[in-house]
Amino acid sequence: MKKKIVAALAALLIAVSLSACGGSEEHVVLDFSEPTAFSKEIDVGSLSMRFGELLSVHQNGDKVIIKAKIKPNATTEMTVNQNFFAVADLIKNHGFNTCGELEYWAVADMTSGKEEKVVRFTLEKETIDGIYSGAILENAVRDHATDVWLHQSLRK
Repeated sequence: MKKKIVAALAALLIAVSLSACGGSEEHVVLDFSEPTAFSKEIDVGSLSMRFGELLSVHQNGDKVIIKAKIKPNATTEMTVNQNFFAVADLIKNHGFNTCGELEYWAVADMTSGKEEKVVRFTLEKETIDGIYSGAILENAVRDHATDVWLHQSLRK
């Protein structure tokens, strides 16, 4: 009996020490299935994006607007594509599949020192559902996005 208690306490101490050292991260999953009557900022807790920094998330009705800050990648194409991969991850793993429409904006620090909008696109519900189900692969999200806009420095 005494050995079981000591073993249980040891396991508890290990679990607590691992969580204190970052051994287990909170997996954030949001729910946008209830439309809002007005635009409101969503508390995303400790949610972070796969690529870039999540600046804000707003919900207006069934539409969700994500604003992010990105950094350049190895190539212009990789810099653009990281945005679509990041949104696919949010849809597949963090509850963004529950929104009716998703609008994404990204800003970046430019060589001039100014922060500017560099990427914008919209995903309709059918596309969101396709990404979530796996029918649309991450590398094909851009082909299914609407209103795609890229800063002139990111255009081919």
